[in-house]
Amino acid sequence: MESKSFSFDSLRHRFRYNLKQLMDFETDPSVVRQKSRISMILILGFIVYALITIYPSIKNGYYHGVVTNISIVVLFLFTILHLKMFKSHTATTIMTTYVLSVILFFHFIMEVDWSMGMDAFWLFILITPFITDYLAGAIYGSIAAYAGLVLSYVCFQTPILNYLQPYGDNMVDWYTVIYFVTMIAAAVISYELTAYQIDKKTSDEKIAYYQAERTGRLKKLLSIYESNEQTIRKYKHDIRHFNRVLAGFIQNKEYDKAASYLQEFDSMLEGVTAVSFCENIIVNELLTIYASQCQKLGFKPRIKANVPERFAIEETDLTSLVANALENAVEAQSQLDQDKRALQVEISFDGRKLKLMTKNPTGREISFKENGLPVSTRPVQSGIGTAQIKAIAEKYGGVASFSQEDGMFVVKAVLTCI
Repeated sequence: MESKSFSFDSLRHRFRYNLKQLMDFETDPSVVRQKSRISMILILGFIVYALITIYPSIKNGYYHGVVTNISIVVLFLFTILHLKMFKSHTATTIMTTYVLSVILFFHFIMEVDWSMGMDAFWLFILITPFITDYLAGAIYGSIAAYAGLVLSYVCFQTPILNYLQPYGDNMVDWYTVIYFVTMIAAAVISYELTAYQIDKKTSDEKIAYYQAERTGRLKKLLSIYESNEQTIRKYKHDIRHFNRVLAGFIQNKEYDKAASYLQEFDSMLEGVTAVSFCENIIVNELLTIYASQCQKLGFKPRIKANVPERFAIEETDLTSLVANALENAVEAQSQLDQDKRALQVEISFDGRKLKLMTKNPTGREISFKENGLPVSTRPVQSGIGTAQIKAIAEKYGGVASFSQEDGMFVVKAVLTCI
């Protein structure tokens, strides 16, 4: 049973993209530009080859071949024009392949010199699937390559065979089958190449996104550091004055005033944002940024963090998990009156499991979907943040829950990170 499950999972991973995803990839602007450029180069190469073969055909008096090659040159020139006008490498590949098959069909049935043996064009047709799949992808390329299958079937499996030169039973019986197998092989190879390109494109976009996110976080942190530095410089300059005033209260035995003065001074220190919540750099950065946002909203969050510098989780997943939980919570506070704003955050790692909990008041009753995710309260509903939290938790064999308890919205996530 285990081997069957493993094989099924491997097969599912290998063919992880459906037809629509493959077709959408071929219409991506960057892919269209790249494939169109490659198509143009190959077409020009075919034109040069066809022009070169015209001379020996004329020299040997093989005018039937001359007409065919001139027709191919004209076709490829129109192909270039079509590619420039419509900028669609898929449509150009399909159109060119089918028209080329028509030209070759007339070439085969009108051949009069039967002394040459198998026509070299049949060898070219055999590699057509690899060319079309390379240019237009596994789906559109296979549609184009189907023209060669139809051509071989019409020529070898219908009465049209009587109008062709005798190729021999081996070719007549097996060429169509061999071409079909070639189509399948080309499609599988093209699928693997396309899947790799999609994976790379997705990976590059993900890296670019997190780099931009990382840059944004660093800018926010730098702003916090600069603000803290200015506040500390101010207090350092004024500390002697504070000490003198405090000493005066104590000397005059005005202890109530001294206590009140210390409390006032302590509240002033709240303007300095803590920048060391735990050892983990990513978690510390995020907690610092969102703690600063809370202070700007007029309240101080309760944060308890115990996360080591390194443990078994991808940095991008850790960033997305913590950032989404904190962003949703802080954003919800901006919708409340200042005296009702609050945020409790607990995040810890015990050597095996990462546990995250955020709790914050809400201004209204929250509805939940069947899958347990809350219905977004934004004007444009997305729910992407909570969905990401749930997806990342499940990725690491854990769970995430969302609930409302006594007017507090609670997010809990447990991940196994070993």
